[in-house]
Amino acid sequence: MLTPPAHSATPLTPDQAMQLAIAHHRQGQLDVAGRIYADVLQLQPRRPDALNFMGMLQFQLGDHGRAHALLRDASRLAPREPAIWNNLGNVLAELGRLPEAEKAFRRSLALAEGPEALTNIARLQRRRQQWARSEASCRRALALAPRFGEAWHYLSLALLGQRRSEEAFEAAVQAELLLPQKPGRRESYGRALSAAGEHERAVAFYRDWLAREPGDPYASHHLAASLGESPARASDAYVEHVFDKFAESFDSHLASLRYCAPELVAQALRDTLPPPAAQFDVADLGCGTGLCGPLVKPWARSLAGCDLSAGMLARATARQAYDALVKEELVRFLVERPAAFDVLVSADTLIYFGELAPALAAARESLRPGGTLVFTLEAAPDDATAAFALTQSGRYAHTRAGLVARLARAGLVERGISAVSPRHEGGKAVPGWLAIATRG
Repeated sequence: MLTPPAHSATPLTPDQAMQLAIAHHRQGQLDVAGRIYADVLQLQPRRPDALNFMGMLQFQLGDHGRAHALLRDASRLAPREPAIWNNLGNVLAELGRLPEAEKAFRRSLALAEGPEALTNIARLQRRRQQWARSEASCRRALALAPRFGEAWHYLSLALLGQRRSEEAFEAAVQAELLLPQKPGRRESYGRALSAAGEHERAVAFYRDWLAREPGDPYASHHLAASLGESPARASDAYVEHVFDKFAESFDSHLASLRYCAPELVAQALRDTLPPPAAQFDVADLGCGTGLCGPLVKPWARSLAGCDLSAGMLARATARQAYDALVKEELVRFLVERPAAFDVLVSADTLIYFGELAPALAAARESLRPGGTLVFTLEAAPDDATAAFALTQSGRYAHTRAGLVARLARAGLVERGISAVSPRHEGGKAVPGWLAIATRG
């Protein structure tokens, strides 16, 4: 028997406790539900439904590692329970382990064909740009559950991927009617419209969004991209919004894109600096979750990081690589610290700057004489006429000539600009630059 809740003097059986915990869980009372699940598991540590629900609760709280361990145990104890395999697949997908996630979803389907697992497979197929397969999976899900909003949502994205805009719009309307309002879903529609080349529809979509939510930083930024405009840089509000939202899943998401900007920066330091001996004061500009931290730490007498996203900084703190982490915009961070650093690194942060001049000038003043700056950018097409352009991704792309000119104007000496690829998207390498410069 388990301790009764405060309003009852009657001890609960484990089954009664589970019913109560699930009720609290569904009402969003995660702390209460978690305590009850923990009590049940202390009494019955091999109880599959308690492991399953506790796993999903941990998933909701962002502890994906613990969620995976709990759901893995649940799947071993109850291998014929389709819901457990579907939940395990969701966690694996969030961890970036996509082949394993698909196996879990298909195991769920083999046990009982359900709309949730079908829609999750459609989601993975969409990530691989298998538009027709994603559509087919969504339509199978909707045949089973015609009012399943998630299936309508992913169907709309699959149709947009096939440039079937009218059908996609109708599916999106159904999704909006059936699902609660969620900014992330609107962002998905906007990105899909742009990816499908539906720029006029994207413009109308973002204008409608701004009519309902004036000043929304995401809609404002991507409206500019859809109009072919190139503001000087992404707003602080946009950067903070995007990265706070992705902080929990950022590392696993980048792993799925074969992201390697931190490794490129670290290799540039190996090629440029003396062997590491904890001899330099180093700053990581736009440090994010701290992926650069452990890689550049060997050179650091002191290592500071700055970022606009509190969510990202919380993840960077957990790496225990930094001596100081500051929530601040990077130009302001540099201006406030003249001649404070020997080395500045920035992995895929200046891709949110169009006009690089203010950041490069601030970097020069923050470096000591002879100090080194290493950073990555995305590369504009060879036939680009402007020095930089805001792309449909919401990131900026730069020409080599524009970069060279701005380094010189800032008083930085170019030591090398290499063509690299910091990530893949849609199965293709994203072209970029790795730049090394010094203060003379």
